[in-house]
Amino acid sequence: MPWNRSKIAVFDYFDKYIFLCEMYDEETDTMVELVLNFFPFDNSVQVIDPQKGKNLLRRVQLPTLTMEMLQIGNIVNIFAKLILIRDCAPITKRTLFNKMESTFAFIKPGPPSDNGKILTYIMKKGFRIVRMKNAKVTKELAMEIYQNCAGGEMLPIIIDYVTSGEVVALELVAPDAVKYFRSCLGATDPKKAAPGTLRYLYGHDTLRNVAHGCNTREDAAKIIDWFFGQENNRPKVPYQATLKDCTCCVIKPHVLIDGHLGNVIDRISTSDIFYISAMAMFSVKIHDAKEFFEIYKGVLPEYEEMCIHLSEGKCVALEVKCNKPNMNVVQEFRKFCGPRDPDLCRQLYPDSLRALYGKNYVHNAVHCTDLDEDAELEVEYFFKLLANMHD
Repeated sequence: MPWNRSKIAVFDYFDKYIFLCEMYDEETDTMVELVLNFFPFDNSVQVIDPQKGKNLLRRVQLPTLTMEMLQIGNIVNIFAKLILIRDCAPITKRTLFNKMESTFAFIKPGPPSDNGKILTYIMKKGFRIVRMKNAKVTKELAMEIYQNCAGGEMLPIIIDYVTSGEVVALELVAPDAVKYFRSCLGATDPKKAAPGTLRYLYGHDTLRNVAHGCNTREDAAKIIDWFFGQENNRPKVPYQATLKDCTCCVIKPHVLIDGHLGNVIDRISTSDIFYISAMAMFSVKIHDAKEFFEIYKGVLPEYEEMCIHLSEGKCVALEVKCNKPNMNVVQEFRKFCGPRDPDLCRQLYPDSLRALYGKNYVHNAVHCTDLDEDAELEVEYFFKLLANMHD
Protein backbone atom coordinates (compact mmCIF):
# COMPACT_ATOMS: atom_id res chain seq x y z
CA MET A 1 0.00 0.00 0.00
CA PRO A 2 1.49 3.40 -0.95
CA TRP A 3 2.06 5.95 1.79
CA ASN A 4 -0.74 8.46 2.33
CA ARG A 5 1.46 11.51 2.80
CA SER A 6 -1.53 13.72 3.58
CA LYS A 7 -1.82 11.94 6.92
CA ILE A 8 1.54 13.33 8.06
CA ALA A 9 1.14 16.78 6.57
CA VAL A 10 -0.40 18.19 9.74
CA PHE A 11 2.72 17.58 11.82
CA ASP A 12 5.15 20.35 12.57
CA TYR A 13 8.25 19.81 10.41
CA PHE A 14 10.57 22.20 12.15
CA ASP A 15 11.42 20.50 15.44
CA LYS A 16 11.67 16.90 14.37
CA TYR A 17 12.70 14.44 11.69
CA ILE A 18 9.90 12.33 10.23
CA PHE A 19 10.44 8.75 9.07
CA LEU A 20 8.00 6.46 7.29
CA CYS A 21 8.29 2.97 8.71
CA GLU A 22 6.70 -0.42 8.97
CA MET A 23 6.49 -3.06 11.69
CA TYR A 24 5.41 -6.68 11.70
CA ASP A 25 2.36 -7.26 13.90
CA GLU A 26 2.48 -10.84 15.17
CA GLU A 27 -1.16 -10.77 16.34
CA THR A 28 -2.57 -9.96 12.90
CA ASP A 29 0.33 -11.41 10.86
CA THR A 30 0.49 -8.17 8.85
CA MET A 31 2.88 -5.29 8.21
CA VAL A 32 1.71 -2.06 9.86
CA GLU A 33 2.68 1.31 8.39
CA LEU A 34 3.92 3.78 11.00
CA VAL A 35 5.33 7.28 11.31
CA LEU A 36 8.34 7.72 13.56
CA ASN A 37 9.11 11.24 14.75
CA PHE A 38 12.58 11.87 16.17
CA PHE A 39 13.18 15.04 18.20
CA PRO A 40 16.93 15.80 18.21
CA PHE A 41 16.65 18.50 20.88
CA ASP A 42 16.07 15.98 23.68
CA ASN A 43 16.60 12.65 21.83
CA SER A 44 12.97 11.67 22.16
CA VAL A 45 10.75 9.64 19.84
CA GLN A 46 7.08 9.35 19.03
CA VAL A 47 5.48 6.56 16.98
CA ILE A 48 2.14 7.15 15.24
CA ASP A 49 -0.22 4.76 13.50
CA PRO A 50 -1.49 7.02 10.66
CA GLN A 51 -4.21 4.55 9.64
CA LYS A 52 -5.80 4.72 13.07
CA GLY A 53 -4.79 8.33 13.70
CA LYS A 54 -3.38 7.65 17.17
CA ASN A 55 -0.11 7.30 19.02
CA LEU A 56 1.43 3.86 19.19
CA LEU A 57 4.04 5.44 21.47
CA ARG A 58 3.72 8.83 23.11
CA ARG A 59 6.75 11.07 22.93
CA VAL A 60 9.43 9.74 25.26
CA GLN A 61 13.20 10.08 25.54
CA LEU A 62 15.23 7.19 24.15
CA PRO A 63 18.95 7.80 24.81
CA THR A 64 19.99 4.59 23.01
CA LEU A 65 18.63 5.84 19.67
CA THR A 66 21.16 7.90 17.74
CA MET A 67 21.07 9.81 14.46
CA GLU A 68 23.47 7.24 12.97
CA MET A 69 20.78 4.59 13.39
CA LEU A 70 18.14 6.61 11.54
CA GLN A 71 19.05 5.57 8.02
CA ILE A 72 16.66 4.43 5.31
CA GLY A 73 16.74 0.63 5.24
CA ASN A 74 17.82 0.28 8.88
CA ILE A 75 15.84 -1.51 11.56
CA VAL A 76 15.59 0.40 14.85
CA ASN A 77 14.69 -0.98 18.26
CA ILE A 78 11.99 1.14 19.91
CA PHE A 79 11.32 -0.39 23.31
CA ALA A 80 11.73 -3.97 21.99
CA LYS A 81 9.65 -3.24 18.86
CA LEU A 82 11.63 -3.64 15.65
CA ILE A 83 10.71 -0.90 13.17
CA LEU A 84 12.00 -0.83 9.60
CA ILE A 85 12.70 2.65 8.18
CA ARG A 86 11.37 2.66 4.61
CA ASP A 87 11.45 6.35 3.71
CA CYS A 88 11.27 9.81 5.23
CA ALA A 89 9.35 13.04 4.77
CA PRO A 90 10.67 15.34 1.99
CA ILE A 91 12.01 18.01 4.35
CA THR A 92 13.76 15.35 6.44
CA LYS A 93 15.29 13.93 3.28
CA ARG A 94 16.52 17.38 2.23
CA THR A 95 17.94 18.07 5.69
CA LEU A 96 19.57 14.73 6.49
CA PHE A 97 20.20 13.10 3.14
CA ASN A 98 20.92 16.00 0.81
CA LYS A 99 22.99 14.80 -2.17
CA MET A 100 23.33 11.37 -0.55
CA GLU A 101 24.44 8.68 -3.01
CA SER A 102 26.22 5.33 -3.22
CA THR A 103 29.61 4.57 -4.67
CA PHE A 104 31.57 1.38 -5.10
CA ALA A 105 35.12 0.86 -3.88
CA PHE A 106 37.41 -2.03 -3.23
CA ILE A 107 40.58 -2.45 -1.23
CA LYS A 108 43.14 -3.95 -3.57
CA PRO A 109 45.19 -7.10 -2.85
CA GLY A 110 47.71 -6.25 -0.19
CA PRO A 111 48.63 -6.95 3.43
CA PRO A 112 45.45 -8.05 5.29
CA SER A 113 46.82 -6.18 8.29
CA ASP A 114 46.04 -2.90 6.44
CA ASN A 115 42.35 -3.66 5.84
CA GLY A 116 41.13 -2.65 9.28
CA LYS A 117 43.04 0.64 9.19
CA ILE A 118 41.67 1.44 5.74
CA LEU A 119 38.09 0.70 6.86
CA THR A 120 38.56 2.92 9.90
CA TYR A 121 39.86 5.71 7.66
CA ILE A 122 36.84 5.40 5.37
CA MET A 123 34.35 5.50 8.25
CA LYS A 124 36.08 8.46 9.89
CA LYS A 125 35.69 10.34 6.62
CA GLY A 126 31.92 10.07 7.05
CA PHE A 127 31.14 7.18 4.72
CA ARG A 128 28.54 4.64 5.81
CA ILE A 129 29.43 1.10 4.75
CA VAL A 130 26.17 -0.56 3.69
CA ARG A 131 27.59 -3.66 1.98
CA MET A 132 30.95 -5.39 2.27
CA LYS A 133 32.54 -8.71 1.33
CA ASN A 134 35.96 -10.08 0.54
CA ALA A 135 36.06 -11.62 -2.89
CA LYS A 136 38.11 -12.83 -5.83
CA VAL A 137 37.87 -10.74 -9.00
CA THR A 138 37.76 -12.56 -12.32
CA LYS A 139 39.65 -11.15 -15.28
CA GLU A 140 36.37 -10.48 -17.08
CA LEU A 141 35.05 -8.45 -14.16
CA ALA A 142 38.35 -6.62 -13.77
CA MET A 143 38.25 -5.64 -17.44
CA GLU A 144 34.73 -4.21 -16.97
CA ILE A 145 35.83 -2.24 -13.90
CA TYR A 146 38.91 -0.74 -15.49
CA GLN A 147 37.74 -0.25 -19.08
CA ASN A 148 37.02 3.42 -18.44
CA CYS A 149 39.83 3.99 -15.94
CA ALA A 150 43.04 2.80 -17.48
CA GLY A 151 44.52 1.97 -20.84
CA GLY A 152 47.64 1.26 -22.80
CA GLU A 153 50.44 -0.94 -21.54
CA MET A 154 49.42 -0.66 -17.87
CA LEU A 155 45.99 -2.26 -18.28
CA PRO A 156 47.13 -5.93 -18.47
CA ILE A 157 49.43 -5.33 -15.49
CA ILE A 158 46.58 -3.82 -13.46
CA ILE A 159 44.26 -6.69 -14.38
CA ASP A 160 46.86 -9.26 -13.33
CA TYR A 161 47.39 -7.45 -10.03
CA VAL A 162 43.76 -7.06 -8.94
CA THR A 163 43.06 -10.70 -9.83
CA SER A 164 46.15 -11.98 -8.00
CA GLY A 165 44.52 -12.05 -4.57
CA GLU A 166 41.44 -11.09 -2.60
CA VAL A 167 39.86 -7.66 -2.58
CA VAL A 168 37.47 -6.17 -0.02
CA ALA A 169 34.46 -4.83 -1.93
CA LEU A 170 32.44 -1.98 -0.43
CA GLU A 171 29.27 -0.04 -1.12
CA LEU A 172 29.72 3.36 0.50
CA VAL A 173 27.08 6.01 1.13
CA ALA A 174 27.75 9.72 1.69
CA PRO A 175 26.86 13.08 0.14
CA ASP A 176 28.40 13.19 -3.37
CA ALA A 177 29.97 9.82 -2.53
CA VAL A 178 31.49 9.15 -5.97
CA LYS A 179 33.42 12.39 -6.16
CA TYR A 180 34.15 12.51 -2.43
CA PHE A 181 35.71 9.04 -2.32
CA ARG A 182 37.91 9.86 -5.30
CA SER A 183 39.21 12.88 -3.41
CA CYS A 184 39.83 10.74 -0.30
CA LEU A 185 41.82 8.27 -2.42
CA GLY A 186 44.30 10.84 -3.68
CA ALA A 187 46.42 10.77 -6.83
CA THR A 188 47.04 7.45 -8.63
CA ASP A 189 50.73 7.70 -7.77
CA PRO A 190 51.04 7.68 -3.95
CA LYS A 191 54.16 9.87 -4.23
CA LYS A 192 51.99 12.60 -5.75
CA ALA A 193 49.01 12.07 -3.46
CA ALA A 194 48.05 14.83 -1.06
CA PRO A 195 48.98 14.28 2.60
CA GLY A 196 46.20 12.59 4.54
CA THR A 197 44.72 10.74 1.56
CA LEU A 198 44.45 6.95 1.52
CA ARG A 199 47.11 6.46 -1.11
CA TYR A 200 49.50 8.85 0.63
CA LEU A 201 49.10 6.90 3.88
CA TYR A 202 49.06 3.31 2.64
CA GLY A 203 50.08 3.27 -1.04
CA HIS A 204 53.37 1.86 -2.31
CA ASP A 205 53.43 2.68 -6.02
CA THR A 206 51.12 3.38 -8.96
CA LEU A 207 50.07 -0.28 -9.12
CA ARG A 208 49.81 -1.04 -5.39
CA ASN A 209 47.93 2.11 -4.51
CA VAL A 210 45.52 0.74 -1.89
CA ALA A 211 42.06 1.02 -3.41
CA HIS A 212 39.87 1.63 -6.43
CA GLY A 213 36.95 4.04 -6.64
CA CYS A 214 34.41 4.59 -9.40
CA ASN A 215 34.36 7.70 -11.59
CA THR A 216 30.61 7.95 -12.20
CA ARG A 217 27.32 7.06 -10.51
CA GLU A 218 26.46 4.83 -13.45
CA ASP A 219 29.68 2.80 -13.10
CA ALA A 220 29.15 2.58 -9.34
CA ALA A 221 25.59 1.24 -9.70
CA LYS A 222 26.68 -1.31 -12.30
CA ILE A 223 29.62 -2.65 -10.29
CA ILE A 224 27.62 -2.72 -7.04
CA ASP A 225 25.18 -5.04 -8.79
CA TRP A 226 28.02 -7.21 -10.09
CA PHE A 227 29.60 -7.65 -6.68
CA PHE A 228 26.55 -7.72 -4.42
CA GLY A 229 23.69 -8.75 -6.69
CA GLN A 230 22.17 -12.19 -6.95
CA GLU A 231 21.39 -14.49 -9.83
CA ASN A 232 19.12 -17.52 -9.40
CA ASN A 233 19.07 -16.79 -5.65
CA ARG A 234 22.84 -17.05 -5.44
CA PRO A 235 25.49 -14.33 -5.13
CA LYS A 236 26.96 -13.33 -8.48
CA VAL A 237 30.39 -13.07 -6.82
CA PRO A 238 30.83 -16.04 -4.45
CA TYR A 239 31.69 -15.67 -0.80
CA GLN A 240 35.12 -16.89 0.26
CA ALA A 241 34.13 -19.07 3.23
CA THR A 242 35.68 -22.55 3.14
CA LEU A 243 33.59 -23.96 6.04
CA LYS A 244 36.63 -25.93 7.24
CA ASP A 245 39.03 -25.62 10.20
CA CYS A 246 37.46 -22.34 11.29
CA THR A 247 35.42 -20.50 13.86
CA CYS A 248 32.67 -17.92 13.50
CA CYS A 249 32.81 -14.32 14.64
CA VAL A 250 29.90 -11.91 14.27
CA ILE A 251 30.68 -8.23 14.78
CA LYS A 252 27.52 -6.81 16.32
CA PRO A 253 25.56 -3.78 15.04
CA HIS A 254 26.57 -1.41 17.86
CA VAL A 255 30.24 -1.82 16.87
CA LEU A 256 29.46 -0.59 13.35
CA ILE A 257 27.35 2.28 14.67
CA ASP A 258 30.15 3.28 17.06
CA GLY A 259 32.66 3.31 14.19
CA HIS A 260 34.81 0.44 15.52
CA LEU A 261 34.38 -2.09 12.68
CA GLY A 262 37.86 -1.41 11.31
CA ASN A 263 39.39 -1.59 14.78
CA VAL A 264 37.96 -5.06 15.45
CA ILE A 265 39.13 -6.33 12.05
CA ASP A 266 42.53 -4.75 12.67
CA ARG A 267 42.91 -6.51 16.04
CA ILE A 268 42.17 -9.89 14.47
CA SER A 269 44.25 -9.36 11.31
CA THR A 270 47.34 -8.15 13.17
CA SER A 271 47.31 -10.94 15.76
CA ASP A 272 50.02 -13.58 15.54
CA ILE A 273 47.49 -16.39 15.71
CA PHE A 274 44.41 -15.63 13.59
CA TYR A 275 43.50 -14.54 10.09
CA ILE A 276 40.18 -13.75 8.42
CA SER A 277 39.41 -16.10 5.53
CA ALA A 278 35.94 -14.70 4.75
CA MET A 279 33.94 -11.64 5.75
CA ALA A 280 30.68 -10.08 4.66
CA MET A 281 28.04 -7.66 5.91
CA PHE A 282 24.53 -8.93 6.58
CA SER A 283 21.12 -7.65 7.64
CA VAL A 284 19.64 -10.29 9.94
CA LYS A 285 15.89 -10.58 10.36
CA ILE A 286 14.51 -11.29 13.82
CA HIS A 287 13.42 -14.86 13.01
CA ASP A 288 16.90 -15.58 11.60
CA ALA A 289 18.53 -14.15 14.74
CA LYS A 290 16.32 -16.35 16.92
CA GLU A 291 17.27 -19.39 14.87
CA PHE A 292 20.99 -18.56 14.99
CA PHE A 293 20.95 -17.99 18.77
CA GLU A 294 18.52 -20.83 19.50
CA ILE A 295 21.12 -22.73 21.52
CA TYR A 296 20.97 -19.93 24.11
CA LYS A 297 17.17 -19.97 24.46
CA GLY A 298 16.30 -20.82 28.06
CA VAL A 299 20.01 -20.75 28.92
CA LEU A 300 20.93 -17.06 28.80
CA PRO A 301 18.48 -14.53 30.27
CA GLU A 302 19.61 -12.07 27.58
CA TYR A 303 18.47 -14.35 24.73
CA GLU A 304 15.60 -12.12 23.51
CA GLU A 305 17.70 -8.96 23.77
CA MET A 306 20.56 -10.65 21.89
CA CYS A 307 18.21 -11.53 19.04
CA ILE A 308 16.75 -8.04 18.90
CA HIS A 309 20.18 -6.40 18.84
CA LEU A 310 21.46 -8.61 16.03
CA SER A 311 18.38 -7.60 14.03
CA GLU A 312 18.50 -3.85 14.62
CA GLY A 313 21.34 -2.98 12.25
CA LYS A 314 24.02 -4.32 9.95
CA CYS A 315 26.43 -6.91 11.32
CA VAL A 316 29.61 -8.39 9.83
CA ALA A 317 30.21 -12.14 9.86
CA LEU A 318 33.76 -13.49 9.74
CA GLU A 319 35.22 -16.91 9.12
CA VAL A 320 38.34 -16.92 11.28
CA LYS A 321 41.19 -19.41 10.97
CA CYS A 322 44.35 -20.14 12.91
CA ASN A 323 47.93 -19.76 11.68
CA LYS A 324 49.04 -22.63 13.91
CA PRO A 325 47.70 -25.99 12.66
CA ASN A 326 47.79 -27.77 16.03
CA MET A 327 45.85 -25.06 17.87
CA ASN A 328 42.11 -25.26 18.63
CA VAL A 329 40.86 -22.18 16.77
CA VAL A 330 37.43 -22.17 18.45
CA GLN A 331 38.73 -22.15 22.01
CA GLU A 332 41.68 -19.84 21.31
CA PHE A 333 39.46 -17.30 19.57
CA ARG A 334 37.03 -17.39 22.51
CA LYS A 335 39.94 -16.37 24.75
CA PHE A 336 40.81 -13.63 22.26
CA CYS A 337 37.25 -12.26 22.51
CA GLY A 338 37.06 -12.59 26.30
CA PRO A 339 34.12 -13.51 28.58
CA ARG A 340 30.61 -12.33 27.72
CA ASP A 341 30.68 -9.59 30.39
CA PRO A 342 32.78 -6.66 29.09
CA ASP A 343 33.24 -5.29 32.63
CA LEU A 344 34.81 -8.57 33.71
CA CYS A 345 36.95 -8.50 30.57
CA ARG A 346 38.27 -5.05 31.42
CA GLN A 347 39.38 -6.31 34.82
CA LEU A 348 40.88 -9.66 33.80
CA TYR A 349 41.53 -9.48 30.03
CA PRO A 350 41.95 -5.78 29.16
CA ASP A 351 43.26 -6.49 25.65
CA SER A 352 40.34 -8.73 24.62
CA LEU A 353 37.84 -7.61 21.97
CA ARG A 354 34.97 -7.38 24.44
CA ALA A 355 37.03 -5.37 26.93
CA LEU A 356 37.95 -2.86 24.24
CA TYR A 357 34.66 -2.55 22.35
CA GLY A 358 31.93 -4.12 24.50
CA LYS A 359 29.41 -2.25 26.65
CA ASN A 360 27.30 -4.87 28.42
CA TYR A 361 26.18 -8.51 28.13
CA VAL A 362 24.13 -7.82 24.97
CA HIS A 363 26.25 -5.08 23.39
CA ASN A 364 29.46 -7.04 23.97
CA ALA A 365 31.10 -6.32 20.60
CA VAL A 366 31.16 -9.80 19.07
CA HIS A 367 29.59 -13.22 19.06
CA CYS A 368 32.04 -16.09 18.81
CA THR A 369 31.42 -19.82 18.54
CA ASP A 370 31.28 -21.59 21.91
CA LEU A 371 31.56 -25.25 20.95
CA ASP A 372 33.95 -26.90 18.49
CA GLU A 373 31.16 -28.83 16.79
CA ASP A 374 29.17 -25.64 16.08
CA ALA A 375 31.91 -23.63 14.35
CA GLU A 376 31.42 -24.72 10.76
CA LEU A 377 27.63 -24.72 11.18
CA GLU A 378 27.65 -21.10 12.36
CA VAL A 379 29.88 -19.98 9.50
CA GLU A 380 27.65 -21.89 7.09
CA TYR A 381 24.55 -20.19 8.52
CA PHE A 382 25.80 -16.80 7.33
CA PHE A 383 27.84 -17.57 4.23
CA LYS A 384 25.59 -20.24 2.78
CA LEU A 385 22.08 -20.00 4.20
CA LEU A 386 21.65 -16.24 4.72
CA ALA A 387 23.81 -15.45 1.69
CA ASN A 388 21.35 -17.26 -0.56
CA MET A 389 18.31 -15.71 1.09
CA HIS A 390 19.23 -12.00 1.23
CA ASP A 391 21.12 -9.40 -0.76
